[in-house]
Amino acid sequence: MLLSFRVANHRSLREEQQLLLVPADREDADEGGVPEPLPVAGLFGPNASGKSNVLDALGFMRRLVRSSMEMGEPGSGIARDPFALSPRCREEPSHYAVDLLIERVHHTYGFTIDDEGVAEEWLYWSLDDGRPTALFEREGDHFTFHPSLPETVRQVQEITDVNTLFLTVAARTRLEIARPVYNWFASHCRHWRSRGGREQDRRDLLRRIAEPGVLTRLQELIRAADTGIESVELEFEQLAFDFDVPERPARDPWDSNVPRMQQQSASRRRKKKVAEEEAALLFHHRTGGEESQPLTIDQQSDGTWVLLALGVEVLDVLRKGSLLVVDELDSHLHPHLSAKIIDMFKDRGVNERGAQLVFSSHDTALLGWIRGGEVLDRDEAWFVEKDKEGATRLYSLSDFRDEGENPALAYLTGRYGAIPEVAGGPVAAPVHPPEEQDGPEKDGPGQGLFE
Repeated sequence: MLLSFRVANHRSLREEQQLLLVPADREDADEGGVPEPLPVAGLFGPNASGKSNVLDALGFMRRLVRSSMEMGEPGSGIARDPFALSPRCREEPSHYAVDLLIERVHHTYGFTIDDEGVAEEWLYWSLDDGRPTALFEREGDHFTFHPSLPETVRQVQEITDVNTLFLTVAARTRLEIARPVYNWFASHCRHWRSRGGREQDRRDLLRRIAEPGVLTRLQELIRAADTGIESVELEFEQLAFDFDVPERPARDPWDSNVPRMQQQSASRRRKKKVAEEEAALLFHHRTGGEESQPLTIDQQSDGTWVLLALGVEVLDVLRKGSLLVVDELDSHLHPHLSAKIIDMFKDRGVNERGAQLVFSSHDTALLGWIRGGEVLDRDEAWFVEKDKEGATRLYSLSDFRDEGENPALAYLTGRYGAIPEVAGGPVAAPVHPPEEQDGPEKDGPGQGLFE
C-alpha cells in the first residue's frame, strides 16, 4: 500500500511536492510506528493546475522501474520532462520517491535522475523497531550495500548501466531484495483513463467480465447507479467455420520467383471445421411492466460504457488489494456514482485487502456531503494550484482548521484557494470583430445606404 509519494522537477512540479495517504493525526499507527494507510486521496483544482501532472509523475516512476532496461540504449541518457518554465530546472535533476507498506514492512524507495542517467538511488526498509535500514544506496557509479546481502549484488551492480535503475536489473536477475518493491510497481500500481474507444476495448472488457464472480458484483454497481438497467446477461454463442485445407502447404505468394500453385481439385482438398466462442453483453432495462428486448452494448450511453470499464477495473483492484489511479474520475459519471465508487474503497467490508484509489476531479460535490454523509475525510482531500511562476503546489484540506462548514461550499467561496481566476469583461469581446463591437460608423462609407 502507498503511504506517500514525493516528486520534484517534473512537468509543472518544480519544488518537491508530497502526496500523503496516511491520517493527518497519525493515531492509527501499529506498534512499529507505521500509520494505517488511507484508502482514498482525491485531487481538486482548476484546469491546468497540475492535477494530471501529479498522477503522471507516479506513472513515470512506475514506467522507469518496470522498463529502465528497455527505455534507453547504453549511453543514451534518460528521457525526462523537467519543469519547462525555468531554464535552470533543465540542468537540475528530477526526484521521485515512494513510501510503501508491503506485508506490514515499511519500504522507502526513490531515485534522482538527470539527462545523463541515474544520479542517486536508494532502498530502505524499517524493521520491527521502526528504525530504517539501508539495503542499498547509490551515488553515480558508487554503491553501498547492507552487509547481510549476498555477494550477487556486486554482480548486478556490474551490469547496471548509468541510465538504468539498479532495482530494475536486480528484479530481472531475481535478487530477492528487489522483488517486493518491483512487484508493487509492476502488479499493484494501476492506472485507468476513459479512452472512449469502445471497439478497441470490447474484447478485453468481455474477457474480464466473464471471469468468475465479476458479472454479479458489476450488476450491483450498475443497479446502484440508477441507470435503468435491471440486469446484465453475458451470452455466449458457438460459431462454426468450414474452410478448405490443402493437402500440402501452399508456397509463399510474396515470393515472385515461385510460380503460383494451380487450383487443386475438390478430391484432393479436405474440409476442416473450427468452432469459436463469442461473448456478448445484453442489458435488460426497466420497461414499466411491458416486456422488452434486451439491448446490446452498442445501444448503451457513453456513461454506461465508462461505468462498465471503470467498474471492472475497480472490482479487480479491490480483489487484489492494489492501487488504482484515475485521472478525472467524474468524467461521464454522476457525483452520486463517483461517491459510490469512493465508498467501496472506504468500506472495509468491501475493501478487505487494503486497495487504494487516487483520483483527480473537478466535481466539488465530492468535497461535501452526499446522501447525508461526507464523501471524503479532510485528510483524503487535496488541492492543486499554480503560483505566479507557473509551478504547481499540492496541499491538503487537513491543513485548514475545521470550522464545521461544508467543505464543498467553502472551497467554492475561495477559502482553500485552488480555484480558477476568471477574468472579467464582456464575453463577446474576443468573439465579434472590432467593427461589430464598436457599432456602425457614424460618418464612414455606407452611411445612409438603407435610407
